[in-house]
Amino acid sequence: MKILGIITEYNPYHLGHRLHLQEAKKLIKPNLTICVMSSSFVQRGEPAMISYQKRAAIAIEEGIDIVIELPLVYACQSADYFAKGAVTLLHEMGVTDLVFGSEDGNIETFLEIAEGIEQDPDTYNMKVKEGMKDGLRYPDACNQALQFILNKEVRTPNDLLGLSYVKEVVHHHYPISMHCIKRTNDY
Repeated sequence: MKILGIITEYNPYHLGHRLHLQEAKKLIKPNLTICVMSSSFVQRGEPAMISYQKRAAIAIEEGIDIVIELPLVYACQSADYFAKGAVTLLHEMGVTDLVFGSEDGNIETFLEIAEGIEQDPDTYNMKVKEGMKDGLRYPDACNQALQFILNKEVRTPNDLLGLSYVKEVVHHHYPISMHCIKRTNDY
């Protein structure tokens, strides 16, 4: 059985979200589609423009079978904590495939970076902490650490979030196949 998982905010729902869902379903051909959605507050703590109930109803109308609310404690956090909560819920629901949107569009890039971090997490975490101590924002500190250990960087918002999803799956060895769909326009 194929169970597609996606992580959403739909704040507000737009044609890019529709394209993502259609392409994900075309790619996976799932028996069931589950999404994890932020509640009344979305990532970085902003209030949602539209109620969770209305966004969940739109998701069901658009073809998602089950909508799970991402607890506020994860929804209002950085990409890594947001991903931790969302990916853990999808794993617990038995999702077989996770599909996310990405500016890069190459899942191999994300896997290579996540596996590199997994091989030397102490150095990565130390470099992130050093960067933040020097006044860098968390995403910039992460990139500085990536450049140090892998000579790579991830700069765009959806790529940073996608990398967080992949890191979570790799770290926990979840049996989830990951896929990314290249975004059709700039973030």
